[in-house]
This record gives sequence, C-alpha cells and structure tokens, in this order.
Amino acid sequence: MSAAVLAAGISVFAMTARAEEGTPEKGGTVIAALNSTTIPTLNTQLTSSVPALFAADVWADGLMTYDREGNRLPRLATSWEASEDGKTYTFKLREGVKWSDGQPFTAEDVVFTLKAFGKYNTYLTKLIPLVEDASAPDATTFVLKLKQPLTATLDLFDKEVFPLMPKHIYDGQDVATHPANLAPVGLGPFKFDSWQSGQSITFVRNENYWDQGKPYLDSVIFALIPNPQQRLNAIINGEVNWFRPEVSQVKATQEAAENGKFKVVQIVNNAPETAVVDLNLTREPLTNAKVRQALFHAIDRERIAQDVYQGLASPAKNAIPTQFKELHDPSVDYDKLYPFDPEKAGKLLDEAGYPLKDGKRFSLELAVISVQPYNSVAQVVQSQWSAIGIDVKLAALDQQIWTNKVYKKRDFDASVISLTGRTNPVLGVDRSFVCNEGSVPYANPTGYCNPEFDAAALAASAAPLGKQREPYRKYAEIVARDLNQLQLTNAQVYEAVTTNLKGLDAQFNFSFNTHPNWAEAWLPASEQ
Repeated sequence: MSAAVLAAGISVFAMTARAEEGTPEKGGTVIAALNSTTIPTLNTQLTSSVPALFAADVWADGLMTYDREGNRLPRLATSWEASEDGKTYTFKLREGVKWSDGQPFTAEDVVFTLKAFGKYNTYLTKLIPLVEDASAPDATTFVLKLKQPLTATLDLFDKEVFPLMPKHIYDGQDVATHPANLAPVGLGPFKFDSWQSGQSITFVRNENYWDQGKPYLDSVIFALIPNPQQRLNAIINGEVNWFRPEVSQVKATQEAAENGKFKVVQIVNNAPETAVVDLNLTREPLTNAKVRQALFHAIDRERIAQDVYQGLASPAKNAIPTQFKELHDPSVDYDKLYPFDPEKAGKLLDEAGYPLKDGKRFSLELAVISVQPYNSVAQVVQSQWSAIGIDVKLAALDQQIWTNKVYKKRDFDASVISLTGRTNPVLGVDRSFVCNEGSVPYANPTGYCNPEFDAAALAASAAPLGKQREPYRKYAEIVARDLNQLQLTNAQVYEAVTTNLKGLDAQFNFSFNTHPNWAEAWLPASEQ
C-alpha cells in the first residue's frame, strides 16, 4: 500500500471518528497522574526525567513531531531541507506565532535555544561538537551548519528532544537556574498556571497557541501520585483521566478497563525502553573486564522480562535496540555472548582473582531510584549477583539524590535505570558510551572513555541512510566487549485514558517518545 493511500486511509478513519463524536466543545479539565512528587525542573532541555517529559508536552513545542506511523509532521517548522553534502539544514518557520506570554516567536529563539541549552541537553551530546554555525537570516528561517554530516540531524529537532525556549526570558541569565524552569513560558497548547508542592501542577488554555481554535479543554492538571497502585486506583475511581501504567501493571489495568470507563492504549511504534545496569569503571573490581563479563552472565534477563515486566518486555540483544530495524545487526547477540550462566560467572571471577572466601568474593553497592519498575529490576540483580558470592548492598534512593549520586558525584559502584532510545542511536544510545567528562543526567556516568568506540560511533552516525548497519555492527561489538553498561530488557509501552474524552484518535496520533499534549481531546458539556 502506498504512503498516500495509507495516509488517506488514516485521514478518512479520523474524519469518520470525528463525525461520529460530533463537534468539539470547549471547556473541562483533564487530570493526568504523574509518577512523582518532586520534579526538580519542568524544562526538558535540562532533564530527560519522565514526569517532566509528560508535562512538557502541554506547555512546550518544537519544530516537528511524528505521527503514529513514525512520519515527521510539521510543528513550528513548516518545512525543512538538507544540502546535498548533508552539512546544512534550513528550516522555514511559521509566521505570526506568539509565546504563551504574548511575545513574538522568531528564528532567533531557535538559535538561542541551541546555543544556550545545547550543552545541557542529554540527547545533543553528539550534535553540539559538530555545530559550525547556527543562524537566523530572517525571522522565519533557521539555518544549521555542521562540520561534518550527521545522518540523524532531523531526529534531534523533534519537539520531545528539542523543545523551544524563549530568548526574551532567558537571555543574559543563568539558564540552568532560571525561575522559568519551574514556571515556564512556552509554545504549547497550555500555559503554566500554578504548582502545589508535592500535589499537583496546573496548566490552563494558552490563548496564544499557534494552532488556533485549540485546545478545547480549559486546563490540564498533573496530579503527583508516586505510588503506582494509587495511580491505577485513581483512574478506576474516576479521579484522573490518564496515566501510564508500569509494565508490571498493564494486565491489571486492562482487566480493570473492562468496566468501560477507560481504555488501555498500546503505543505500538514506541521508542526503545531499555533497563540497564551502569558500572563504574573507575572502581575496583569493575575495572576488570572479566568481572564485568561475569556480572552479565550472572543476570537472568529472561526472568526480568517475565517476572518484573510480566512478559511485556524482551531480553535486550545488543546495544542497538531491535526497534532500529535498519541499524540492528543480529550477529551481535547477548543471548549467545552472555547467556545466563552462574557457573561460568563464578569461573570468570576466579580467573579475575576474586575467589570465594567464606562465601563472599567482594562487595558492591547497587544504586536505584526507589520506584517501580527499577526497584524490582534491582532486586533481581541483587539476588542473582549474591548467588555467585557478591555482597550486594541495595541503595534505593529518591530520584534527585540518586541523580546527584550517579551523575553529579559519580559516587556509585553500579546503578539501575531504564533509558529511552528515542528515534535513533545518536539520541538515546550514544549517550551511554561516548566519552563524557560532564555531569549531565542520564549521560555516561561510568568513566568509560574509549577513542575506538567514539570513532566507531561517529562513523556510524555519518554513514548514509541504507549503509549504517555495518558500522553499527562494529559499534555493538565494541560495547559487547567493553561492557561499561549491561543492557537487560526492552519494554513495551501502554497508556490508560478515560473514554468520556473525545478526539482520542487524533490525540494519540503519535509515536516514539511523544505523549498527549491534550490539544485534540475534548469533553462533551455533559461530562465537564
């Protein structure tokens, strides 16, 4: 089926759904549950924390996004083109757009966002060193010039990766500590209104939103509910309209949805969600490659997929997630390289000089954010490492304390987290392995710095489309050999939403890391 026919089919389906639902009505509030009580910043140029990303979709916007098929859709950019040599990208922007405070949006804001925030953005670690120039020849044109081609450049300007920031708010000030990071001015369908600490964050309709006539809702309230069972109970009891169930909750959520008051939506074209263990290579005994190999052999990744994720995840195959079909090379296979084999793990530790003594070989601290599913993943790892004679202390911490410990201070032995791969390795995979002397959260905290790998990653990212699998095979081979990070599982993604909302087909027309911005959804007057 051609792309045009497919698009037409989707359009007809959406039009039919809208016709059946009637004309959108204005008014009402959506309450969305977030898995947090403390959110250090709402500015997702500065964090890739999941709760902040969910909230950013309502107040922030960017140059482009993706539909449910993974096709790029224009947002603040109406068109874009690349030069033949792949070094120059030109974006044409919408005219007459205003920020939520009424000030005009121009190409200067795009340039400012890149120059002022790029060094803080965990997903731009590959792009920033390659930028030769960023300019705004006029108010509606943004031009990016690179020192060498980067095939994934457009992926880096998706609104989830590169939310636009207002120059008139931040210019000349410390952007990392600016008060606007907690009370943002943006381009999204809603604008910041208020924050009740530890309870909720409220956004109200942005009358200056560029997509005129939208949003239909008066407001979106994010209820801060850290307990996953309480989030599920809240949607069952009609207290919230949306939440993302933990993978371990999906089946229970689907069963509860049989009451018809809400439904569970699978984000079929989802970005990779990979559970990992980062290893601090600056500390003994993790400097020893045989020790790292032993730790990988000692983990039953299939058990984590089945027990923690209830079968809604699969063991990771190599550093390049299987979702990247054109890049993933199955010849590098953790199932063959590092199968679950406690006996082999013990022998490797013996060879590395860590034999059992009184039932123990050495001690490690395993740091983790004290929320699910990370806690459960860490508990399985702790149990299985303990079974081969490692004394594992589990440090379950508040998110901010964990972030400071792992990324700011690098005061850890091993750490469990789930990382999002976004749309390309350049965005969400490279950051785990490229040399990193900084302290950007969720970027390589392990002390691993291998010029051979960095060169391989650079070559893979610059290879033309259709010719990247081979360089990414080399990339995966180096990671599989050096093991600064152990990739465990790749999880599916689901969201739950109440059925009293209309316009959900259009609202959920997204993929990868996009979340509802609530610009398309509406509530009949009888439900408001």
